[in-house]
Amino acid sequence: MPVVLVADRSLSVVSPTESPLWEVRDVSDIHGTIWALTASAPFVHAFSPSGKLTSRFGRSGEGPGDLRFPHTVWPGRPNGGLTVWDQGFSAALTFSSRGNLLSSLRAPNLGAIRDDIATVTFGHPFRAVGVPGGFVAARYDSGVNHPDDLWNGSLFLVPDDGGDPHMLIDFALELPGASMRSLAALLVPVPLWDGCPDGRIAVLDPITRTLFLLDPADPRPEARESITLPWSSPPLNRDDRLEYMTSRIRAEAGDNGLSDAEILSAATEAEKRAEPVFPDEAPIGVDLKCAPGRVWIQEFDGSAHPLGYGRSWRTATLDRSPATFSRVVFPADFQPHRISASRALGVVADPAGHHHVATVLLESTARQGQPPNTLSTSTDPTVAQSQGEHQ
Repeated sequence: MPVVLVADRSLSVVSPTESPLWEVRDVSDIHGTIWALTASAPFVHAFSPSGKLTSRFGRSGEGPGDLRFPHTVWPGRPNGGLTVWDQGFSAALTFSSRGNLLSSLRAPNLGAIRDDIATVTFGHPFRAVGVPGGFVAARYDSGVNHPDDLWNGSLFLVPDDGGDPHMLIDFALELPGASMRSLAALLVPVPLWDGCPDGRIAVLDPITRTLFLLDPADPRPEARESITLPWSSPPLNRDDRLEYMTSRIRAEAGDNGLSDAEILSAATEAEKRAEPVFPDEAPIGVDLKCAPGRVWIQEFDGSAHPLGYGRSWRTATLDRSPATFSRVVFPADFQPHRISASRALGVVADPAGHHHVATVLLESTARQGQPPNTLSTSTDPTVAQSQGEHQ
């Protein structure tokens, strides 16, 4: 495997350092404007390519144009600046670039999901993606309270024309790995999915290590393509289990004033008791991003985050036989939200926990050390290892 070192200067901070964002949920480049969606109002922030804040809107409320629990953004159609998926309203709201509400499209009831699920498990049950002719979201008829509940989800296409939604795939019935799940309950592998730039949907069965590609225009099982992933997962070790239990106890303790030593002591005891409910192996992935011609799967890294959100990603090429695979390690503190053929768009966190929109160049010229004229925030290089081809 050839190894390519990507200098830290391939990372560029886009949003102004004097205007930090809190808990960015999504980032998207729409016609040259970079939109960041945050967890608190004003929810929507627009930045020019040079990093200037050009628009900010999105009140919290129940009225027309207000937002309750926005989670994802994608290009507005046909003439809107952007569409915001709001899980709280189960609606896709299309706004102009200045925040004027242009249209809305409601989805059916998608099931009750505990509001802190993002601290309990990976799997992103609030995800929705825009596709030609509508948008795709996950429905959980039994609700989501625990990681294994994500296996009971179904992906539905909600048409733009107001027609009846129709199912694309039922994870529990149609993913082969569903019937092979263990009895473990914590840090268990769950289905991962994302929309691709060409309109297809990529779904990962983490048990059989198979990647499926669905066309919303032809959701028949026989029309799906599949790719078998060749890599395996390392054991889930005690440190991984302890880190997870520590994070859960810290979250549940809240403001009760427990010291770090008390939390660690409780977590150590809890980890001993809970060992049987953890799987033997680490999950094969904790997130999935579909890019042009390639799917990216984030490796589990318990030392970086209690839920395994680390720096390393595996990639698999699409529409190529045989598929080729690669491994990419992003700069420290960078988390991608969108990946194109030439760059990753995401956020970096500062020491205070605030987010700043950032990009990482993936072009060969960037890997050879051509620096952008912007700020870098880490000191380690990014390493890409590939079998065949780099992105």
